[in-house]
Amino acid sequence: MKRFTPAVIALLLFESSSLFAQKIDSRNYVVGSYDANSNEVRIADQRAKRYWQKNGGRLGESGHYLAITVATVMPADVIQPFWQNMINAQTGSAFLLPGAWNPGRMRCVMIYDTQSSSFVSPHGLLVIETPHRGTRARFGDYIALYIDTGSFW
Repeated sequence: MKRFTPAVIALLLFESSSLFAQKIDSRNYVVGSYDANSNEVRIADQRAKRYWQKNGGRLGESGHYLAITVATVMPADVIQPFWQNMINAQTGSAFLLPGAWNPGRMRCVMIYDTQSSSFVSPHGLLVIETPHRGTRARFGDYIALYIDTGSFW
């Protein structure tokens, strides 16, 4: 029993770093592009800056890019045909099921670069499903920390 206890403690210490390590969701959440209006972008920019001021020290390099929800997108607002993208999407497949139809589930997400203190592009990304708040996920070409609207942190 005395030999077993140090082995268990050593195993727990060795594995604890992987238990608490932040995982990256490598599925691409983007199904298309969407341009939010200037007021929505301005408000999201302020929220992203405020979020980074409060949490930048804690996040360090893991927060280089922040994915922030800029707007809720209604189906009538989407001009481009994106059904082909949705069928081949890595996330949001439940959107195609009649029981899961919820017009308020589409979101416009923009990627905020914390080093340059600006968005990486003036165009937003259309997503159907979002990752959990506070997790890192892939949005197009960027791995970003998803902060939802950034206002509840």
